[in-house]
Amino acid sequence: MIRYLIKNNFKIMFRNSVNIFMYVLCPIITSAVLISAFSTLLESFESVDAFDVGFRIEEGSELSPYIDKLMEIGKDNGITFTEYKSGSPKQIVDDHNLGGFVEFGEKDYTVYESDDKEVEGATLEYLISAFFNSALSGDIDDITLDIEYSEHAVPVNSTDYYGIIYIVYFGWCAIVCAAGLLSHEKKNRINDRLKISNLSSLQIYLARLIPIVMVVALGIGTAAVITSFLLGVHWGNIVLSILLILLMITAASSMELMIYEMTFSMVGTIIITFGVVWVMGFVGGSFETYMFSGHSEMVKMLTPIYHGNRALVELSTMGHSDYVVSSMLYSIIITIVCSSIAVFIGSVRRSVKNA
Repeated sequence: MIRYLIKNNFKIMFRNSVNIFMYVLCPIITSAVLISAFSTLLESFESVDAFDVGFRIEEGSELSPYIDKLMEIGKDNGITFTEYKSGSPKQIVDDHNLGGFVEFGEKDYTVYESDDKEVEGATLEYLISAFFNSALSGDIDDITLDIEYSEHAVPVNSTDYYGIIYIVYFGWCAIVCAAGLLSHEKKNRINDRLKISNLSSLQIYLARLIPIVMVVALGIGTAAVITSFLLGVHWGNIVLSILLILLMITAASSMELMIYEMTFSMVGTIIITFGVVWVMGFVGGSFETYMFSGHSEMVKMLTPIYHGNRALVELSTMGHSDYVVSSMLYSIIITIVCSSIAVFIGSVRRSVKNA
């Protein structure tokens, strides 16, 4: 009986092909627009390799004894210092494509940064500052500095970022694909018939959940394949990425079926779902990249979309992510809790109906 119901629900969902088509089209269009609009923003979010800087020392400078050691430490960190006796620092930077320029005065120094190489300039300024702070507190020969880029600063381009996170975002809007099925059930009073059948509340619930998850996965999967070929979106570990997305789609479908059981209104369910998903997306990086977001890490960690975005983007850029496990656990917990509540509410309604 349950297999027949699942098969029938599949047929009903595919009759509403417009919803499925939009589910494929919307992620592609949204990703394409944002990839183009924010390509420059994410291009600037990259760590740097080796680069050159210029310097000049004023005659009689008290900083002269430190320069050789500074150059040695700079070289160890991929920064090569070249002396320029004359010329405007800004002009020298532009003419020689330098990452910055340092003028060492009698007792102090001035760092000139390139407008086109902000990361290199910030790195140079940090190195100079850290070096002289260490020099003032110890023996110059004992100074050691290692420049490390934060693990949070993952190099990612707009194509990979938006091509991935909008697959996640639309995956959390699974109720769109379920709209035709749930509306059909309500219009034809199928729920009333099911409540007096031999099927349990759990079986009735699974007969909805399984088709919804599979159809949403089909639509999202098609969109992901198209964006990969047409837009060049790069996915990291394919198997792991598919598993993460499937778990999130299952969690989303469970949550939205729970909301439907609570409200028993398709319109109410869509409004509440879109509100919840929008807030989770706003905090979790769907509209403002999670790397540049001003929200605290504690707030971000509250939303499953953040864990999913972070895991998938890092799998794409680094090949691994510490957020894979947390994303899976978050999705599994949401699925279990929301499914339990939905089945419980369905059982209560069925008992009242049969009373």
